[in-house]
Amino acid sequence: MTALLSLVTGGLFGVTVERALAERGKWTVGALGIASAVRSTPSNFYNAFSSVSGDEKPSEAKKLTFRIATLLADPAMREILAGKQDVEVRVEQKTENGKKYIYITFVDKDGHELLKAPWDADRGLMPLWAEGEVVELFKEVGKLAAAASSGSKPLEELNEEEWKKVVETVRRVKKAIEWTVKAVAIGALPTDAVLLPGSEYVRGTSSYLSQTFTYWALAEREIKLDAGGGIELVRVYPSEEGLKPMWRVEGKYTEAVREVLSVGRTVFENLLALNQQLKSGIDLRTALADVKMNDKLKKALETAAGEFWERVNELLARWKQLEREVNEKEDEEREKVINEIDKLGKYLRVLLPLAYAVEAYRRGELSREEAALAVIFAVLYDGTVFRDEIQLVVGGPEHEESPIMTRDHFTAFWLWALKELGLKPSSVRRGRDVHLIAFRDAELNGLLEAVTPALSALHELRDALTEFADAFKVVTREVVNKKFGIEWAYNIRNERFFKKLNEIITMADDYVYKNIAVEKGPLDTSGQWPKAIIRFKLNGEEVAHITVYWTGTELYAKFGGSRENAERLASIIRALGGEAEVKRVSKVWKVKLYTDGITAIRHNGWLNAVRSFVDELKDKGLISDERYKQVVKEIETGPNVVKFADVEFSVNYKTRDKYSDIIQVRYTPTSEASKNAALNALKARGLKEGIHFTVKEHGGYEIRVKKEAYSKAVEALAQSGLKKGEHYAVYDKRREIRVKKDHKDAIVNALKAAGLAEGKHFAVKWSGQYIIYITYDGLREIQRMALGGDVEAERFIRGLEDVLRRRHGQNAVNKLMEVLTPAREEGTAELPLTVYDERGNLIARVVDLKYEFVEYGQPVSHCAGRDCRLRIIAEYEVGGERKQFKIEWYWKKQQKKKGNTTTTYYFEMATLTVKDDVEAAVLKALTGKAKRGRVFLLADQLDALCRFKALKDAVDQWRRGKLDSDKQGAGADNSN
Repeated sequence: MTALLSLVTGGLFGVTVERALAERGKWTVGALGIASAVRSTPSNFYNAFSSVSGDEKPSEAKKLTFRIATLLADPAMREILAGKQDVEVRVEQKTENGKKYIYITFVDKDGHELLKAPWDADRGLMPLWAEGEVVELFKEVGKLAAAASSGSKPLEELNEEEWKKVVETVRRVKKAIEWTVKAVAIGALPTDAVLLPGSEYVRGTSSYLSQTFTYWALAEREIKLDAGGGIELVRVYPSEEGLKPMWRVEGKYTEAVREVLSVGRTVFENLLALNQQLKSGIDLRTALADVKMNDKLKKALETAAGEFWERVNELLARWKQLEREVNEKEDEEREKVINEIDKLGKYLRVLLPLAYAVEAYRRGELSREEAALAVIFAVLYDGTVFRDEIQLVVGGPEHEESPIMTRDHFTAFWLWALKELGLKPSSVRRGRDVHLIAFRDAELNGLLEAVTPALSALHELRDALTEFADAFKVVTREVVNKKFGIEWAYNIRNERFFKKLNEIITMADDYVYKNIAVEKGPLDTSGQWPKAIIRFKLNGEEVAHITVYWTGTELYAKFGGSRENAERLASIIRALGGEAEVKRVSKVWKVKLYTDGITAIRHNGWLNAVRSFVDELKDKGLISDERYKQVVKEIETGPNVVKFADVEFSVNYKTRDKYSDIIQVRYTPTSEASKNAALNALKARGLKEGIHFTVKEHGGYEIRVKKEAYSKAVEALAQSGLKKGEHYAVYDKRREIRVKKDHKDAIVNALKAAGLAEGKHFAVKWSGQYIIYITYDGLREIQRMALGGDVEAERFIRGLEDVLRRRHGQNAVNKLMEVLTPAREEGTAELPLTVYDERGNLIARVVDLKYEFVEYGQPVSHCAGRDCRLRIIAEYEVGGERKQFKIEWYWKKQQKKKGNTTTTYYFEMATLTVKDDVEAAVLKALTGKAKRGRVFLLADQLDALCRFKALKDAVDQWRRGKLDSDKQGAGADNSN
């Protein structure tokens, strides 16, 4: 542990950890303190150790520290630790059966094992498994995943509508996978699946549930697991990204896999016979010629390519021999032979699918876009995606003694197959025990261009997985909260497979956006409405088209045709920034756009084509001058909407005066059902009502009274003490009583007291309007999601900025930047922080930031609610002397009276007295606001303090504690 302390106090994680570990002089840490320090530890922090160490490999102490840090940063672990104090981190070295293991155990003060995780010390601290309270969360998720596969309901208390949505989205995921089954099989088998050809069995395992779903394309699911579904949770283990589950799907071959392997085998046998007949034959070395690689690697690959067919001959001969023996053996002996055939699967799973792809492509049974899609899936399973490069990882069975083939042979065959499929990589280079086939620049564009016609398949899979992710997050949060009492949910959106899929789609969309050519055909006035065909072309070839009409009142665009062409058109529209839905009408698949949908496509080529169509309408006298101007303005400015969580928000910017302006992001649902659907969708994305969004109700209720009861109802209200005009309004012609929400119950009770029955004599109906606002805190939370790699959140922020710039100008964009800056900067500020005076002179340095919770004037280890205060202590050095001052945050109570209702609000506030210019400068450096004398700080200044890693989690916990406390005591004093 001394090595761990020296690393931590060396500044790698920051002063908070140093202080937390040093408390009480022992290795017992405050959970919040150390978790705060590693909150933003990146998943690839291991690489940071490498950079710190220079060319040297990270020491065992650094590796060990990294393992502890990633566990502390894991979201599930953080929720388990939240609120706990005196959590002991035990590090033990054990020797078991001659092997050395390192055990890390988190134990609370009552002796409960929160987490226990061993690493194999003889194999570079390789993670093995995990157990303890935190693992129970993942086990519950495993039960839900298995139940979702079978469509059963795992928990009686679970909301039926929420679970129904999970099951429905699972069906959509299955449908999306079935649509791409051939590409999945070709991509998954050579990279990530386990093939057992003797047993005719295939197995797919992954740390990502989103990836595991795609294995349904490989394995029949007749074999039911104990939980009743097709997906099984195998184990939980500690990784460089925190705690990870291991998921599995396995079963007999699907028909798609059977076809791929059968045809692939025939192809190999034919190619081998051809090579033996002809001296030249097929030389894999020709595929290496135009691919960049260093001389050493090229020599190794050329050697492998030269002996490739000899190795293939050995492999096929061995396979045939074992197949003969299977027919000759019985019982246990036969099983042994089958096991030997299964061992050949590590070679056959790579060779046969690639051979099948080449042959199917030559026959025209596999299109170029399907071939490119298979390569994309291979990258998703075993590859890396950057913004300007895609890498396919090729491994091999080098760990075996005398393998028939190695990664050199596999890489040479991959390069040959890619060449035959018309796909050229940029380079090949060595990785850590793997080879990396890279696509970038022109070669990357070639791959993206090839996959564009099949882009709709990726969109369909992404959209289906997104819907499932949000629905699954809701039910996992509900189940975990009911069983364990903590706020944690399984978030598929954070999985690397899901993020890679989004990144590849973004790359393909960007390629389409930059390279698509949009051409408008001539104006056609022969039909009911004037129209023109707009065509989309890539490299001079048409990939889609749609017809635009003028109905006399608005623009309208329509396409009708095959599903394949409709999906392709929809994908291109999405790539250009629009929204399109494909619907089947009779036997035709249709895409329709109206004016808002047409102007939402913010691509210059498209906008120019539409503008040209409208200009022609004006020239022909087919549109009035006034309507022409309105349509042109709509084309130029575009709609004022952005979408998040499938909810479409309108965006407005209002200037109250030269000192005050606001951005409004709002959604107005048309019904109670649409309001609830929007609220559930926002909550599924992790937004919290009251903090990140609010719901306002305007209007009231209509009480419609039957004719025979109307006089009695009016008389009852007149005698009830309620005032007409103030509490209710009467509309005699419609026998209708209108009442605001706050008085509805009083009116209904008065009617019931008069002997009138609801449903028999009168009916109550909501006639108001709901408005959902995303707050500034909500915008900042979405910005945090975007910074974390959430593609939808990133698209929302970009869209919001675009709408504000187009419709309201740079001042509106500046306001947005002002709102988002705290989220963009939080956790980025480092200590020491230099402090300057008004003339720019360096006068002090902030060297440490501490915090403590305070309740009734006394520091406590933890508190929550309105009486809980957060005290921040800033230590700074000036003139060689260390000083400090304190900022104590509390919940300021404010009451507002409206009519007979008094509403109580609480807002964040701190008051302090600044004694001199140095303190004023220090406070300004920390919060952006300061002056000598009495200073009042509000939420914006607290947000500024969140820039510091040492404070971010403490502020979050303090704020969350108030919200949780309000929920528990809801209704006590009508508080917000």
